[in-house]
Amino acid sequence: MIIWYPFLTLMADAMQVIEMRLRLIALGKGTPDEMFLMVSEKIEAFDKAHAILIRGGDPAHVLDNYRKIIAANVARLSD
Repeated sequence: MIIWYPFLTLMADAMQVIEMRLRLIALGKGTPDEMFLMVSEKIEAFDKAHAILIRGGDPAHVLDNYRKIIAANVARLSD
């Protein structure tokens, strides 16, 4: 499986979430809870990725996990 294309699309989606969060901050709508959530999500996602890879899991599974997290962020921040 070519892993570069899913990785690049994941990066594009992540950039969308970053842009949405920066827009909220610029408009004064960013909250400390959002900032805490942003950091804690990254730590949790890294821990899950680490666990998947340590157990010999497929890197594509790691990308799928990140894709779910990013999709949830897009849905939440779009409200």
